[in-house]
Amino acid sequence: MFSYILDRFRWNIYPRIKRVSNFPTHVDLELSSACNLNCPMCYTTTDEFKKNVSRMNLDLDLFKKIVDECVSYKSHYSIRLSWRGEPFLNPHALDMILYAKKKGIKEVSTLTHGGFLDPEKFEKLVDLGVDWITISTDGVGEEYEKIRAPLNFKEHVEKIKQYNEIKRKRGVTKPIIKIQGVWPAIEKGAEEYYETFSPIADQVAASPLLDFLRMDNNREYIDDFTCPVLYERLTIGSDGKAYLCYNDEMGSVVVGDANNESVHDIWHGKKLEKSRKIHLDHLGVQELPPCKYCMYPRKTKKDKANVKGKSINVDNYTNRSQTVGR
Repeated sequence: MFSYILDRFRWNIYPRIKRVSNFPTHVDLELSSACNLNCPMCYTTTDEFKKNVSRMNLDLDLFKKIVDECVSYKSHYSIRLSWRGEPFLNPHALDMILYAKKKGIKEVSTLTHGGFLDPEKFEKLVDLGVDWITISTDGVGEEYEKIRAPLNFKEHVEKIKQYNEIKRKRGVTKPIIKIQGVWPAIEKGAEEYYETFSPIADQVAASPLLDFLRMDNNREYIDDFTCPVLYERLTIGSDGKAYLCYNDEMGSVVVGDANNESVHDIWHGKKLEKSRKIHLDHLGVQELPPCKYCMYPRKTKKDKANVKGKSINVDNYTNRSQTVGR
């Protein structure tokens, strides 16, 4: 519990005081940059992504090298085994989770569309001790199937019911199951969405639709914005290269290469230090390509929605269409 409290302290305080920790408290490791779906709101469907990002899986030996370094620093706490693609396309995904937990990574999480999971594999994930699984679920019924083709909604729900039952029978709380989708896909069926998943998942959440397709022309930015991510976490792609942050989906700013550099050296390297300095001068949006498209510096507003007769606030970005595929 103390290590968790200390991790949350670093995560929240260090970006505020602009302190660079000795080692990143969190590392994102992309198990695969490929995905077998073509969701209309996803950057992986764009020509830019297809041109600039190689579809590949993270090498198992490189994964072990990174994890070994992570556990050698007491200040390190968590890894997330996903980024742009579907992690369970990596044939070594379960072996990687096993290695990370056996080595002593305190929190291992992943994000998946769930298509490669089934009750048998979920049992293995319970045995391995994975802590969090976020399952992307955009809408209900036909809306879900339109976005997440060729996945089937009824099968999707039934599998999650079985995961919940497995946890109940085994008397375990982990992995925590979070169901998450984009608000415009959920909005018309928000009550059904909540009533379907809240009894069988630990968390149900919706997020605004981000400008992943880079179609917005009138972005508004927060005045004097300084990015917190550069003090929180390091993102390593399936090619072993370290990128500016997990919002650099196109891999436009490489800050290091874990194939021949240590995570510690990348974290304290000249490229990341230069990026932090740019943000300290509030020039990230102007000088760093991915920051122009990032969600963090954009201004937000509160939209109103009605769910089960109650008016709720829905966060959104100014001048941002909430239509899937735009």
